[in-house]
Amino acid sequence: MKTILFVSHSAELNGAERWLLETLRGLDRTKYAPRLVVPRPGPLADASRALGVEARVVSMKWSITEKSRVWRQPFAGLWNVVSVKRIARLIGRDRVDLVFTNSAAIFSGAKAARRMGIPHVWAVHEVLGGDSPFLYSLYGRRALARFILASSAKVIVNSKLTASAFPDSGKIVLVPNGLEVRACDAGRREALRQELGLERGDFAAGIVGKLYEGKGQREAVQAAARLAPRHPRFKLFVVGEVRDEAYARGLREFVRANGLERQVRFLGYRPDLADLLMLLNVVVVASVVESFGRAALEGMAAGVPVLAVRAGGLAEIIRPGENGFLLDSREPEEIARGIEAILQDPTRAAAAVEGGYRTIREEYSLERQRREMDRVLAGVLGTATP
Repeated sequence: MKTILFVSHSAELNGAERWLLETLRGLDRTKYAPRLVVPRPGPLADASRALGVEARVVSMKWSITEKSRVWRQPFAGLWNVVSVKRIARLIGRDRVDLVFTNSAAIFSGAKAARRMGIPHVWAVHEVLGGDSPFLYSLYGRRALARFILASSAKVIVNSKLTASAFPDSGKIVLVPNGLEVRACDAGRREALRQELGLERGDFAAGIVGKLYEGKGQREAVQAAARLAPRHPRFKLFVVGEVRDEAYARGLREFVRANGLERQVRFLGYRPDLADLLMLLNVVVVASVVESFGRAALEGMAAGVPVLAVRAGGLAEIIRPGENGFLLDSREPEEIARGIEAILQDPTRAAAAVEGGYRTIREEYSLERQRREMDRVLAGVLGTATP
């Protein structure tokens, strides 16, 4: 049996962390013994332990950052000297055969694997190239791409957009996020409906993601202000924890100033997101920083029409009119028009829902993700079944 040490850049349960959790859940435990390292206590560690995977805390700083925080990177490098040593000790103590880093933001796992002379696999979920990369390196994107490739036996990417940051290499493997279509029992559905204050005849939209500029909640709320006078039964649910306090405060002030308290609700982080999405009439994805677009797939898996901005990896997932709808920009008026078109044409919306189900089953199933991950790990560790 091979021991794999997974290193996460955060202890939260956002898209990349949920992908990691599904990877842990799907591992063949007759071949692999997983361990997890997180930078601090949090829900990812708790969920990992519930799967029977030991989770340890090793304090780490992000080695690459948003552009405004690039100046912090040298200090993070100094801080992470200790984390590399601690992870190396764990590798030796647990006789780890492979280190798996989840996110380009953290370097400590890769450096510890190199120090101990064992293979390393890197899963990159972020946009690192193009005109608007999500994370930046003080040394430039080419140096970053070379470092990731040189430090890894394989580099897993979630989309063609993510892959475009790297030069041609036999190390790049595309493994899209996988989800499963599941049902919500009637009792749970009714309890959620009452909690949200949804009544028969309401038209509910939702936008999912951390509250900060890149995710587009401001534009969605402004679109709600345009729709409210024409559609008094319209409601918008903003789901996600706060990342930027000033940004979130501005959203709430806009809602109060425009008398939208009945139309717009902020729900924060929801562990029951999959059940909640099933109650919506449309999922809005207004992000311009998506390397993949997991929220779009979550909407499809929940049986809800998806309205997304043509940005990032979303254009790789959504085929307009077939499995969802694309907007050319996230201007509030355009979002409002897109929502209104879905509201007024339920037949077209139903066709997109059916297409979304097919997309999940045929292209983004959880089983496919698990199968592809097993293939990568077996190739690196030599554990393929004869």
